[in-house]
Amino acid sequence: MRRGRRLVGSRRDRVGVWAVLAVALALAGVVASVSRPLAPTLGATGGTLATFPAAVLEAVQAYRTPRYVVAGLATALGVLVPAVFVLTRRGRRRVAIWSGPAGDGPFAAGLIALRISVLTSLSLLPLAVHVGIVHDGRWGFRTRSVGGWFLDWSMRSAGRWLVVAVAAMLFVAAVRRWPTSWQYRLTVVGTVVAAVFVLLHPLVIQPLFLPTSPMEAGPQREAVAEVLARAGDPEVDLRVGAASLRTTRVNAVVTGLGPTQRMVVYDNLLDLPSEQIAGVVAHELAHQEHDDLLRGVALSASALLGAGLVLRWLLHRRGLQQRMSARTPGDARMIAVVLLAVALLELVGAPFANLVSRRAEAAADARAVELTRDPATLVATTRIFTVRDLSTPIAPGWARLLYGSHPSVTERIRYLEAWAEREGVELPTLADFAEAETARQHPAIGGELPGAVGGTRP
Repeated sequence: MRRGRRLVGSRRDRVGVWAVLAVALALAGVVASVSRPLAPTLGATGGTLATFPAAVLEAVQAYRTPRYVVAGLATALGVLVPAVFVLTRRGRRRVAIWSGPAGDGPFAAGLIALRISVLTSLSLLPLAVHVGIVHDGRWGFRTRSVGGWFLDWSMRSAGRWLVVAVAAMLFVAAVRRWPTSWQYRLTVVGTVVAAVFVLLHPLVIQPLFLPTSPMEAGPQREAVAEVLARAGDPEVDLRVGAASLRTTRVNAVVTGLGPTQRMVVYDNLLDLPSEQIAGVVAHELAHQEHDDLLRGVALSASALLGAGLVLRWLLHRRGLQQRMSARTPGDARMIAVVLLAVALLELVGAPFANLVSRRAEAAADARAVELTRDPATLVATTRIFTVRDLSTPIAPGWARLLYGSHPSVTERIRYLEAWAEREGVELPTLADFAEAETARQHPAIGGELPGAVGGTRP
């Protein structure tokens, strides 16, 4: 009896250690998100530089409206497909068949998750084809061939299927092996995996879709060097990504952690004036200064712990177990419930995740204007996102909640106007900006019909 008591006590100690580690990581994630550099509040401005001509707004609406419809349908399907395997008798029967007569272990869970993930992806494929091939092709944003687009889709999908299947196997194995502490263990392990993924992303994943090369010497590099000098000459691995192989859009990103961190500027961006490229680099440099990727990894611990606690509650519902013909919380058939719950948690958590992202992006905008001291150039660059890439000045409320990871074009310009007013910097007029944009505006704004816009290979 004494030996049994010692074993129980030891087990409780192990659970306690993992619980403390998981809660500590989750709290660290919340603190990292809350206690971070923020854009100062500058108040309202009476500026008009966020105003766009009717022709621009009409083109934006014509391009963006179908994408909003498709995005909404894709979000709904992402929940409805896994729901079929939990809420319908035929779907539950299919899950039971996939698990086999005695297949209630991790391998069976991986196969079930793989099948549901593949079916979800295939259900979304027509929508992805419409947006990525047909719609973006007609509007001249796609430069990738149809075959190349399908190759990209296949590679991304296969990677996602593999991750889902392996994660399902590990999840069920953990639930069965550690029935009282799996949610804490998986929080810790999942956070470490997230950190490793971000660390290796620029070395393993990014080269598959965005090959890069160092930025060559020249006026653009000199303009960037001036910004870096104002920031104290931080170590920056600055690269140019071959985005033009797939799109005409402009962008830049920071990826990696520590020794692997790099800043990638899309080669399409090099068509802009050097000072605008420097402004974009200043924004990305701010993300590096603020450790935004590391903060994101830390915050993933909070999401993992919250999801783990919800999943634990669900898996122990006897009604759900009986509905899925499962014998225990760690039965492979319960993985269908897990996939549906994760899809719903992602949907519910999207507004919060986007709010966190918008705060980080707004802080990067604020740091960029402090570094460049050139709000006029930053306004011009921000307006390019609308007149060239047809970004919505102000997205619909529901789209902002679900997909709004950045402040709107209007919000960003108004912040720059308010900063210029505070610092006494005189900005060009709206007419000046509009005149300078004429050469770079999207062809549809000039009257060319979608489908006549060049640049898309069949």
